[in-house]
Amino acid sequence: MNKTILSIMMTVVVLILFSTSMAYATNHNTSIFSDATRYADSNTYKNTNYSFSIQPPLNWVIVNNLPLNMSNQAIVIFSNNDKSQLATFGIYHRHITQNVIDVINSHPDNDILATIDQEITSPTPDSQTKMYSGVVDRFNDGIRVSASSVTRYTADNSTSFSEDIFYYLNNGNQYTLALTSKPTNIDKNSQLFEDSANTFLVNQANPVPEFPIALITLVTGMFSIILIFRIKGLPER
Repeated sequence: MNKTILSIMMTVVVLILFSTSMAYATNHNTSIFSDATRYADSNTYKNTNYSFSIQPPLNWVIVNNLPLNMSNQAIVIFSNNDKSQLATFGIYHRHITQNVIDVINSHPDNDILATIDQEITSPTPDSQTKMYSGVVDRFNDGIRVSASSVTRYTADNSTSFSEDIFYYLNNGNQYTLALTSKPTNIDKNSQLFEDSANTFLVNQANPVPEFPIALITLVTGMFSIILIFRIKGLPER
């Protein structure tokens, strides 16, 4: 068996079998976007409706005319345009209420990660997802959460890796940056994704309002997880 394929299979098995590893960061006395401000003039993708700009990975292209069920109402989706090793990078937005912001700011990292874990790993008939790492960073203007997961598809037993960065801003906006990649090029694509995410810049203007796009809203998930922890006395991770 090809050593690369064997290595990938072993990685997937380890990620699925072992419990989720969570890491926690200290508070940052600055804005989430303080480092990204230097890219304001060089960012090549700008969206005035949703008040953000970003420098996508070099040579990645915007995917147009995707069916609604495939785009999942993404604002924009970038692709490496490689059919044999396809990877995509989507950006999403939704408004969050003051109740959600208060919950996020008043509860520990474990509760936030548990809620995201619940939302990411919600099973479907076609796939099963395992979240294997998460990092919470707290800033003056909100919270940024980075999460990694692996998905196995039941139809052909194939796998894909995902990285998500969630921005929960105190002004009532949530942005999500989501990378999906095949296992064989996840290292390269992860680096490209992270480098691009470092240029992601949101100004203080509120984007146009729209309905939430997630099937499980953060506030519902957060209160549910916290309630389970408190009633059943489950140990926090």
